[in-house]
Amino acid sequence: MVARVTHVAVDPKDIEEATRLFDESVVPAAEQEEGFMGALLLVRDNGEAIAVDLCDTLEHLQQNEHSGFYQTQIAKFADKLVGTPSREFYDVKVAKGVEGGPELLQAAE
Repeated sequence: MVARVTHVAVDPKDIEEATRLFDESVVPAAEQEEGFMGALLLVRDNGEAIAVDLCDTLEHLQQNEHSGFYQTQIAKFADKLVGTPSREFYDVKVAKGVEGGPELLQAAE
């Protein structure tokens, strides 16, 4: 399993809308990509965010980028971004205990 970690910043006033867009548009589109295994969005109150998407192989992540999919998803946030997003790739060595999707978040509220 591999992870693409994207570092972004949005205007703090756009956090709610950017989160909704990630949840309702980016994730459903990513679920259609070959090898998709999950996604996380981590956000600070100042608008700094990290998006983590998990994929079964590096080759599938690279296909995702070469097809323009990743760039299309980033473009959805163009009017909300502060600065330029950056991304890194990691091998996932441990992935345990994260289950439940939206239900997990609702239970924590």
